[in-house]
Amino acid sequence: MLKLLKSLSFKQIRQTLILLFCWTVVPLVLVEVLMIVLEPYLFKGLYQYDQDLGFKIRPYANGNNQFGFNDKDYPLEREAGKFRMLVVSDSFNWAGGKEENYTTLLENQFTEYYGIDQVEVINTGYPGTHTGEQLEMLKKFGLQYHPDLVVLGFFVGNDFIDADPHRKRIIVNDIYIDIDKREELVIFGYPIIGQSRLWLFIQQKYKIFQEAAKSQQALESGETLIASSTPQLVTQNYNSTVEQSPGILSLETFLEVEKSRLSFCRKHDLAEGERDKNINYILNAISEMNRILQEKNIQFVVAIYPDEFQVNPKLFNQIIEEFNLKPEKYQVTCMQDILKQHLEAENIAYIDFLERFKAEQKKQHLYLLQEPHWNSAGNQLAADILFDNLRPKTDNYFQSLVKPSASK
Repeated sequence: MLKLLKSLSFKQIRQTLILLFCWTVVPLVLVEVLMIVLEPYLFKGLYQYDQDLGFKIRPYANGNNQFGFNDKDYPLEREAGKFRMLVVSDSFNWAGGKEENYTTLLENQFTEYYGIDQVEVINTGYPGTHTGEQLEMLKKFGLQYHPDLVVLGFFVGNDFIDADPHRKRIIVNDIYIDIDKREELVIFGYPIIGQSRLWLFIQQKYKIFQEAAKSQQALESGETLIASSTPQLVTQNYNSTVEQSPGILSLETFLEVEKSRLSFCRKHDLAEGERDKNINYILNAISEMNRILQEKNIQFVVAIYPDEFQVNPKLFNQIIEEFNLKPEKYQVTCMQDILKQHLEAENIAYIDFLERFKAEQKKQHLYLLQEPHWNSAGNQLAADILFDNLRPKTDNYFQSLVKPSASK
């Protein structure tokens, strides 16, 4: 009798476990399989997988063009008598949308200056990329436009920091995932990753929800925290002070981001060579970009975009105070210094935005509220700086066109 009861009890436990397995584990496995098999059909957001680049922007997904750039379509063959430049960069080429981004403002300035549409400024920036990845994008898509000039927009805030030579950033179910390109497994033209897609999806959505909730709470109160030069934070109405965007970060997250960027400039780490791998990778990518463009007789200019903590002393002081840092331990402009030394050695032209941004910041705010990108004033200033520095190149080009006819 006891044996029978034990036997029945074991069977019941086994049946319960089987039912639990069928009700929980099997559905989760099915969902995981569906997210792998149906990803190209279920997740048609802004991004899609690209075996060469890791990811690309889906063509025409959000008003962008055939290559996924934040711009209109241009004919691939340049029209005779026109000057064509590409601006290669990251998410800075998306701030302000298509019409208010600095690349469009720059093209408008050239049109107004010459009176006719003679200078084409093509925006070829991908968000979430660093210079090494932008080099691959330029080779695959950008050079199809046959430009006269390429401007590389280098953002000092993260272009060195993100520069892992083995990183391949892919988009899976609209989620950024960084994998080691040496270990990538591709089946039927699609990446297989060693993590649960469902769990990654849930994690990302939860983080987005948390961050949005923090930001919304501040916005609903009608006030937000503005960086102060004193230990006590100053609260002001955000509508009357600083332009904000839908991607506003919570103050806590924003300061953490800026602190991580400032940490790249720690003098001790630079002296010990702890940044050398990232730095050398990026500098080599710039040299390779220069070599490729020289072979095609395409002019090359590097535009150096500053981080807000370098421009806004109030923000810098707040980071120092918030995290109890010692400013004397940081070489705040180390990224510009490293980059310019290399560019001068390689005889590559560059435009450093830092001083003009610092001067203009004293008059008006140039960055979005608690968000690393330029606001409308910052985009306009960037366009002004590029116009002032690039206009001699376009003037020389058009003068060379009229010289033969003038000699006749």
